[in-house]
Amino acid sequence: SVELVCYAYLYNNFRLLSLPWGSPWTWYLCFLGVDFTYYWLHRASHEVNIIWAAHQVHHSSEDYNLSTALRQSVTQNFSTFLFWLPMSVAVPPSVFLVHHQFNTLYQFWIHTEVVRSVGPLEYILNTPSHHRVHHGRNPYCIDKNYGGTLIIWDRLFGTFQAEREKEKIAYGLVHPLASWNPIWTQVSHYAHIWNTFWATPGLNNKLSVLFKGPGWTPGPGHPRLGNPDDLPEIEYPIVKYDSSPGLIKTLYFVLHGLVFMIAYQNIVVNSTVLGPVRVWAVVLFMLLTLTSLGATFDNT
Repeated sequence: SVELVCYAYLYNNFRLLSLPWGSPWTWYLCFLGVDFTYYWLHRASHEVNIIWAAHQVHHSSEDYNLSTALRQSVTQNFSTFLFWLPMSVAVPPSVFLVHHQFNTLYQFWIHTEVVRSVGPLEYILNTPSHHRVHHGRNPYCIDKNYGGTLIIWDRLFGTFQAEREKEKIAYGLVHPLASWNPIWTQVSHYAHIWNTFWATPGLNNKLSVLFKGPGWTPGPGHPRLGNPDDLPEIEYPIVKYDSSPGLIKTLYFVLHGLVFMIAYQNIVVNSTVLGPVRVWAVVLFMLLTLTSLGATFDNT
């Protein structure tokens, strides 16, 4: 990946310290360093509009389960890998990579509504309860609980919010996408930024469209992240996007989904044997398949 190549290059050529690979303290410090860095990376992904354009893909699901963890942007690493590079001044790439992957894997299991509480660990760890708040579009949930493995950073920097048992969380984007098209899911906010950028007068305002929060609007004294009073209240019962595809279309989707998974597994296992041309041909076919299935479900 671009991230690891840049990290290894900087470590090999510009590191200031050489922390011993075999020392437990190197691993402890890297664990804290990775999680601390992730907090700020994740926070920027919500508070900087051009980075949010990538991260919003992960938040676009109106359901909250383990599959939500797999809903990822294809462009996010191109903007967020820079956050990891300062660690290359001291932490060996192999140690960094282990903790980076551990941090990612840990976050998979917290995408669930099944686990309600883990007791006293709620004070230290990022848990399903804390992360449910993070994925909520209720006004009290917005821009909260950015931690990866630990929740202590949110408690320290004022972004922690406990889950309210008496207020059911509505998941997804503040302004729901209302589409099953995976390509549009990936690029929709970039299109929104493009249109807003050219429609907004003044250079400073145009730059603010890119680098302030996604809820920011032009005007004197307007908050960098947008006015919380502008956030829509949740209407109950919560209504999710449902294009009512029917049984036949659903079975059609399941069948083609299985074919898609077989094609994906084949690419993963045989990518070095197939060669780049065949790999890209299969990838383009899979993108066409997903887009066609999305359009079918959207009744378009």
